[in-house]
Amino acid sequence: MATYHTSKQAIAYIRVSTDKQGETGIGLEGQKASIRAYADADGVEIVEWFQDVASGRGEKNLENRPGLQSALDFAKANDVDVLVDGLDRLSRNTKTIEHIMRDRRIMVVSVSEGRTSNRLVLASRAARAEVEGNMISERTTRALERKKAEGVKLGNRTNLPEAQKLGAASNKRRAEDKINEIAAAIRKNDWQDLSVPALVDALNAIGLKTSRGEAWTAPALRKPHKAALEALRTSALADYQDRPDFGIF
Repeated sequence: MATYHTSKQAIAYIRVSTDKQGETGIGLEGQKASIRAYADADGVEIVEWFQDVASGRGEKNLENRPGLQSALDFAKANDVDVLVDGLDRLSRNTKTIEHIMRDRRIMVVSVSEGRTSNRLVLASRAARAEVEGNMISERTTRALERKKAEGVKLGNRTNLPEAQKLGAASNKRRAEDKINEIAAAIRKNDWQDLSVPALVDALNAIGLKTSRGEAWTAPALRKPHKAALEALRTSALADYQDRPDFGIF
């Protein structure tokens, strides 16, 4: 594996394996804290966060993780590194890790293990992550088999689709609320003509954070900025149409 260029900007990727962990935040907050501590100590700006609630095992694990796919596309397009708490959070499949770092030439930094591009070290870490994943799976399978033999009904087959719908709706509401906040700030301060970088500085100056509580960066603001301007345009048109002389000329 080659040594890749690294910058002082990066994105972060976090992952947990189960819906229960994702809903309660078990593991996610710990990973965030570890990555933030590394970034602060190394002077790295985290420009965006990505996450999945999905397994990292199996040769097709990458296909089942839209968060990681988005993270890799973003990293490649913007020439930034990907920070993970441990290499096992990226994947528990050796071929997947090698594909990301060798074939796609994306630098992944395991903050708990340290930055390296040494091929033997990376191969060793990848192999360990895969072995640990297999051991966890085997222990889980044995435990479930014991529970089943004891007559315990496993799983929750009734509310998963509903929970998924509620989660998607909640994410959509948060995104819409943030767009409305940005639109309100633009309208109040006459910032319609500001470029994205200038608006980043303006929003950070007034303390308006992202939905994750982070300071704004240009990559993170581009889509919300476009949506906020469209919301303002739509609102202005509606106000104009409500005027009694609309349509006379």
